[in-house]
Amino acid sequence: MKIKRFLIALYAFLLLFAIFPAEAFAYGASTYHPPAITVVTYNAPDDLEIQIEVQKNGERFPVQTECTRRAWELSFQLYREGIFRSNTFWGNEKDFAGAVLLCQTGGEEHRVPIPQEFLTPGGNRDIMTLDCHSWTLRSGLPAWRGPVTLAVRLLLILAVKALLFRLMNYKQLRSWLCFLGVNLATQLPVNLSLYNMMWVDDMNLYSAIFVGLLLALLAEILLLVILVQENSKNRTATYATTANLLGVGAFLAALTWLPV
Repeated sequence: MKIKRFLIALYAFLLLFAIFPAEAFAYGASTYHPPAITVVTYNAPDDLEIQIEVQKNGERFPVQTECTRRAWELSFQLYREGIFRSNTFWGNEKDFAGAVLLCQTGGEEHRVPIPQEFLTPGGNRDIMTLDCHSWTLRSGLPAWRGPVTLAVRLLLILAVKALLFRLMNYKQLRSWLCFLGVNLATQLPVNLSLYNMMWVDDMNLYSAIFVGLLLALLAEILLLVILVQENSKNRTATYATTANLLGVGAFLAALTWLPV
């Protein structure tokens, strides 16, 4: 009965907490609107600076970008709000036709044209990848990026939970297989929802993530209590609750400091 009352109380608390409104902002930026152009760089020198030369009303002028570093990844974002000399926008394929990346490093400047086919017709956000060894620009993100960032987030969350699992004296192989299976089943869908999603522009996305984490927490508690038999159910429920709180902390830390 004690474990049932605990689960009911936890569910009621989380359900009440979930009704509070959540507001989403662009990761790494102070504005809600996503950047019109994002350039993700690899092999970038530490002093790299990038401006984007745009053409408007018959004149060409450089526009400053905002730089964001997340672990091994350096990216540059151009926000429409930063183009002070233009007050009309028609879509990336028109607004940035003939645009050029001005890459400055080591006292040198490399001009890298943005191909027209990289710009989405009528779109307002495009992501490109720049290799700073060859100064080659490609549309989109590398194929390996999504799986690597997903794996890093999952491993970080699993490592935190596994450490607590071991500290709470779970040693049997069956317990560890249950731990791994349950965590993959609950954490993988939540993390897949952020697959290669560099910028948030949906006001409801954070709420959706929270609901996903809430459902994952409840499912993990119930499944672990049912499947793991090495210790008492109360002990397992205590572990699952504490581990999920730590897991949420690791998840939020990954969203803050690691490439998404």
